[in-house]
Amino acid sequence: MEFWDAYDETVTKTGQILTRGQIIPDGLFHLVVECIIQSTNGSILFMKRDSDKPTYPNYYEASAGGSVLKGENSLEAIRREVIEETGLDLDFFDFIGQKIEPKQFSIYHNYHAIYQGELDVITLQAGETTAYKWVPLEELDIFCEKNLIIPKQKELLERFINTGKWTLEKTK
Repeated sequence: MEFWDAYDETVTKTGQILTRGQIIPDGLFHLVVECIIQSTNGSILFMKRDSDKPTYPNYYEASAGGSVLKGENSLEAIRREVIEETGLDLDFFDFIGQKIEPKQFSIYHNYHAIYQGELDVITLQAGETTAYKWVPLEELDIFCEKNLIIPKQKELLERFINTGKWTLEKTK
């Protein structure tokens, strides 16, 4: 079983514990982390979701990430998730924003990280991912048009294509 700390809309821990797979009560949220990984040559890492995933099967993710476990903070969680999902042990994560998704009972902490190393060393996580691709910046818009990408991540990528900055749209 996976347990999460419960947060309120002010992103304050409530002291309550949530369990994956159980209904989250109204007014409570769990914390989720996501990280865009970019190589020093500018390419962005995309991970293809397993066909058995309940949401967005066979879509590309422009991030590694997942739920923050009970007792973890978001930085600890993103480091753990990146290692689990890609095999990359990164040292620095730049926080690019927070977004509350009430319908998903989730608070997202988004990060950006630069990877300095060989591009062919990605480790796929069984049951989670089936492939990966490093997409050069000059091909990013075409890749986004031609492939299934999780919608909220596609919005983030389009904002980057248009502005050259990793930022989230401001929401409550």
